[in-house]
Amino acid sequence: MSGQSRSDEVRPQRLLYLLKRGYTAGKLELDDVVRAHGLTTSDFTILSFLKRLAPCSAADLARIQRVTPQAATQQLAQLREKNLITSETSELNRRISLISLTPEGQARFEAVNADARRLEEQLTAGLAEQERKTLLDLLSRLVVSMEAKGQSIDDK
Repeated sequence: MSGQSRSDEVRPQRLLYLLKRGYTAGKLELDDVVRAHGLTTSDFTILSFLKRLAPCSAADLARIQRVTPQAATQQLAQLREKNLITSETSELNRRISLISLTPEGQARFEAVNADARRLEEQLTAGLAEQERKTLLDLLSRLVVSMEAKGQSIDDK
């Protein structure tokens, strides 16, 4: 590698390449974290949305994740089999089931979330606190901008 550090090797690359490379490395790490709890990253994603939005419909979850209703229904069926979610008929529209976390789902989410936060701290350990805040702010703004143009990674 001719005396260059790995960070020097990465610097001259393009934004989308760096985002993809960082996503891939981070997802591999997160996959290990959630797998240790008997979940997939997709499971963790849905549980995190339910933590904030429940009770909500499968259609709501599909929209927020930018996946098809069929994909959301399949994911929810897997979570139901694991006893992590429950559903009840909406009082406003009997054709809609409202989905919530079970106590086991809540506990599993909290455990995975704590481990995921520790992973994020490890991944950003080389950054000062202000740099971490700046990085999150810039990435958040970039995601909003990309999704406003229809470029959500979940659409692919």
